[in-house]
Amino acid sequence: MFADIALPVAVREVFTYRLPDSLAEHARPGMRAWVPLRGRMSIGMIVRIHDKTPSFSTKEVRRLLDTEPVLSSEMIELTKWMSRFYVCGQGEVIQAALPSGLNFSSRTFIKAIGEEESYSGLTKAEQELVEEVRSRERYPLAEAQQRWKSSARLISSLRKKKHIELWDEPQLDLKPKTEQAWFWKGRPVETGGADTGKASTKWEEALSQLAARNPLPATTTELTALDESFTPYTLKRLEKEGVIEKREREVPPEFQAYPYEPDSLSALNEHQEKVTDEITRQLETARYRKFLLYGITGSGKTEVYIHALKAALDAGKDALVLVPEIALTPQTVRRFYRVFGSTVAILHSRLSERERYEAWQALRRGEKRIAIGARSAIFAPLHNPGIIIIDEEHDSSYYQSDPAPRYHVREVAAVRAWKAGAVLVMGSATPGLVSLNETTSGKSTLLKLPSRHSGAMLPDVSVLNLSEYRSAMRGPLAVPLHKAVHETASRGEQAILLYNRRGFASFLQCEDCGFVVECPDCSVSLTYHKKQHHLRCHYCGFSTKVPRACPSCDSSALAMQGSGTQQIETELEGLFPELRVLRMDQDTTSRKDAHDRILSAFGRGEADMLIGTQLVAKGLDFPNVTLVGVINADTELAFPSYRSNERMFQLLSQVAGRSGRSSKKGVVYLQTMQPDHFALKFAQKHDYENFARHEMSLRKSLLYPPFSRLLNVQFRGRDAVLTRKAAEQFTEVMHQAKTEYPVLGPAPDVIERMKGEFRWVSMMKLPASIKTARIEKLCDYLLHWYDKTKPEGASTVRVTLRHEMM
Repeated sequence: MFADIALPVAVREVFTYRLPDSLAEHARPGMRAWVPLRGRMSIGMIVRIHDKTPSFSTKEVRRLLDTEPVLSSEMIELTKWMSRFYVCGQGEVIQAALPSGLNFSSRTFIKAIGEEESYSGLTKAEQELVEEVRSRERYPLAEAQQRWKSSARLISSLRKKKHIELWDEPQLDLKPKTEQAWFWKGRPVETGGADTGKASTKWEEALSQLAARNPLPATTTELTALDESFTPYTLKRLEKEGVIEKREREVPPEFQAYPYEPDSLSALNEHQEKVTDEITRQLETARYRKFLLYGITGSGKTEVYIHALKAALDAGKDALVLVPEIALTPQTVRRFYRVFGSTVAILHSRLSERERYEAWQALRRGEKRIAIGARSAIFAPLHNPGIIIIDEEHDSSYYQSDPAPRYHVREVAAVRAWKAGAVLVMGSATPGLVSLNETTSGKSTLLKLPSRHSGAMLPDVSVLNLSEYRSAMRGPLAVPLHKAVHETASRGEQAILLYNRRGFASFLQCEDCGFVVECPDCSVSLTYHKKQHHLRCHYCGFSTKVPRACPSCDSSALAMQGSGTQQIETELEGLFPELRVLRMDQDTTSRKDAHDRILSAFGRGEADMLIGTQLVAKGLDFPNVTLVGVINADTELAFPSYRSNERMFQLLSQVAGRSGRSSKKGVVYLQTMQPDHFALKFAQKHDYENFARHEMSLRKSLLYPPFSRLLNVQFRGRDAVLTRKAAEQFTEVMHQAKTEYPVLGPAPDVIERMKGEFRWVSMMKLPASIKTARIEKLCDYLLHWYDKTKPEGASTVRVTLRHEMM
């Protein structure tokens, strides 16, 4: 018997291995196997078992890593389709589909070989490394890399001299995340146990509170928030008295504490009921159908989702809800948890590896039936999916550009729903033009929610031409917006301000010679961050101290240019010292619970103003927010993309929708240097449909999606000349493919150098109706002929093909 195994390498073929008799009777597709590959051991996924003897010699499967399949036949077929459609290895897709603990992760160890005393010919550092390895049974390679600066050279030398060898083990164990907590030492003290009749000391007061409340186990943070008698001192004293002790406990799942009120389904209005009825009727047929739910901001799309999910669960089906990562707030999750409780599993990047693994396993075992998550949740192991919902379907985060697989959730969700006979619902207040175009071609059905479910009116939007307010600015705010902030605060209401650029200053420039401090590995300027007082690259993470003098001319005349959310926050705190300001961007939400803390504080009214990047534009519903201000509405237009107009309209419409969502009237101010731009004018009128018609006519004339599918080719290499030559040769092959499809390029990428690699791009515009098989054949042809004709030395240049219809 033989097993076809998908391995996590950039090879589009599966590998065939021989199954020994001891494993053949237990092996099944969907199990992971431990197999030799290129002189090392690797984890792969069995995708097929057969008895067809190959024409080449085969290696043997060493062991099976699972007792039952971790990947269903449905998901094996889906990953196979993705590998063909997105031009990548099936193993790469499977690696992305599985959580840590079930994917292809392994650990490398160093093992000493040869005679123990045969150290002749070794350097002092090599001898130290060998002795260190011999002193332990298992020596992790990662530890050696941390301890010895030149570990790569040392290990390579010792392997050649036959003193050590590397071996791998699958990483199957995931330790739960733990924290230090206080426990009773022995039996809990009963109420009144600390009463001595004397005046109580501080620690005795704390003991009384412990006895009365019995809150243990609990962390120091939890106890100090519970009662003022609990302080680090009193807790240490109670430990010394032998009452309590500190031990580790497993951190509970992030979302488990939300209230469960299964009867709290909200009543639907006329429009919501009509839309929900059409979705549930399709659910009853158990046949695939795609819906585009176009509902203005605040129209109650989430309530439609909840009613549709309940119908699916009542019919014995499972459900999947996809939300953009930045909109997957605790506020959003709480609405689903309130109705469906513990049947909900959350899958997103802020979970620990252990939490994500356990949520995935609970879904696979059928213990949970609703998966809610960001992009990668499309691979959730549902047994019987009846409905897939993509909220904010226009969001660019649904497209994974790097690493492989380079896929779009909309396309994968459509294939998964079609194979399962499920309903696909895509919702947005500003649907992507590709999705909208599908409703005219019959590929999906358009549903509408034309009014806000609360009955509130959409906010009034005013456009402020910054060129007219140059002498009437208050810091970053034009006078009308500055006045509106004062008036909003005086009424006890709240404001949200958007500035879609993080950091304090965009770049540092010498005023004498004009030199701009750039990243050494990327062709971009470094952004100044005030709190840490350093310069940081937002592309590769490089950071450095702020130089005291210009690196070019040694002048001390260095000035901060441009601005970011940190600077806006500082300026607004100076303009409105009486107001409480919160900032929400990637820097303030990097910790796991920071997102929740900021939004919860704002929701409780602990701040008057929330400033942030696009994080504040989606998924937020605060009834007391009546003012939204966009400090610079033109930021999206600065990026060279055919989608810039669409992104600008979507961002402005989404953030404007945060204002006036209750009975209080909302207002929006958009500051711009391009007041006549059509996208801004349509956003001012909340006129999505006319914006779509205008933008569609532009796209059609230029043959951009949805009127084409783009095949993008990217070239990345350390050598600038070789990278350019590889791009030129591949583009020549594209021209010689004898197709009628237009070819553009090659040209340097938008950011020509990133993470030390030079980047070039080319593009071919394919017909929108092109079939998967045709794309696959075309890509095979291009890669085959480029491989035969590529310049000498160009093997070091990575060529990536990806196609999109976003």
